[in-house]
Amino acid sequence: MELQISNQYTRNDQRIHIYSQAFLNNLQAVRTLCKPETKICAVIKANGYGHGIREIVKILKQGPVDFFAVANVYEAAYILDIVGETKTLVLEPVHTYFGTDAVKLCAEKGIHCAAVDPEAIDFVYGCLKNTGLVLNVHVKVETGMGRCGIDAGKAAQLIKKIHTTENVSLAGVYTHFSTAAEKNMGYAEYQFHYFQKFLSSQSLLACKDVIIHASNSAAMLNMPQAHFDMVRCGIALYGWAEHPDLLKIKLQPAMKFEVPIVQINQYKKGQPIGYGRTFSAWRDTVGAIVPVGYADNYWRAYSNNAFMKVGDKFAQVIGRVSMDKTIIDVTDIADAKVGLYVTVIDNDAQSLCSVYRQAEMADTICHEVLTSLPARAARIIH
Repeated sequence: MELQISNQYTRNDQRIHIYSQAFLNNLQAVRTLCKPETKICAVIKANGYGHGIREIVKILKQGPVDFFAVANVYEAAYILDIVGETKTLVLEPVHTYFGTDAVKLCAEKGIHCAAVDPEAIDFVYGCLKNTGLVLNVHVKVETGMGRCGIDAGKAAQLIKKIHTTENVSLAGVYTHFSTAAEKNMGYAEYQFHYFQKFLSSQSLLACKDVIIHASNSAAMLNMPQAHFDMVRCGIALYGWAEHPDLLKIKLQPAMKFEVPIVQINQYKKGQPIGYGRTFSAWRDTVGAIVPVGYADNYWRAYSNNAFMKVGDKFAQVIGRVSMDKTIIDVTDIADAKVGLYVTVIDNDAQSLCSVYRQAEMADTICHEVLTSLPARAARIIH
């Protein structure tokens, strides 16, 4: 094992493999569901859904991406030197705590920002007046998500204010669906019609200078009528879906996470293993210790339940997952040895250690599993 001394804490023995072609294939699959003129906004917030934001930008720039969507201005600044000609959209609405330097940076570099607040527009004007700079903003309309949008009536007033305020330009109008991933699409349809009614009332549907967008990955898959001018594609680009049974395209998981075996232990039948004695060996058992635990977001919910892949075989987690170690049963895997890498998260959707399987065990969604990938693990691009 090669050890590189650095001021940045990275574990080279924890390896997150990023598969470039899988990303590009997923991007092309998404494109097949959209009209040729529909823009693609790749959502890369939360450190590229845990994969590594800079790594993902470099890969997706090779494909037909029109925008990158990030959570906040800090993420936008972090990728500024590598986005090239591709535009960036900051999804956190601009606000009075944004900071003058942040507003100027976004205006100077052509970074688009969400807007939901008249006072924020005044703040932007105060930051940019007499500079000749213009900030492109996207008004987010509240249609039923109940999070960051502005009510339709106030949104209409906000749009008027933007049109009459120097140094600010209306570049987009959008909304966000709260239930587009569910089998019952009734509420999503309600949101769609509400948004469409607002767009019609403001004569925005025929406005070529304003990008209309509403669809996240789920709506992109399930609501073609809601594609408008652009779709914001997140989880699908990484090869996953909240409900895979609803998929209309083939997606390829674009990441595999593996760690090495660091110790082999022999346990006698009846011997307790791990904290709390939650597991006792039901036979003479060979256990392999691997350096991943809940400090790496390999959760305690996986205790005595999850599997890891050793070669082409699966080994069950035995005992509680501890802070930075987990034990797996390799009794029936003859070639298990110290230094052999095992798969913690597989790039096979059907695997016993897939993101879907882990999300099910933790009673969550695949998004949370992915965004919990350890930041300190080395990213290896293929």
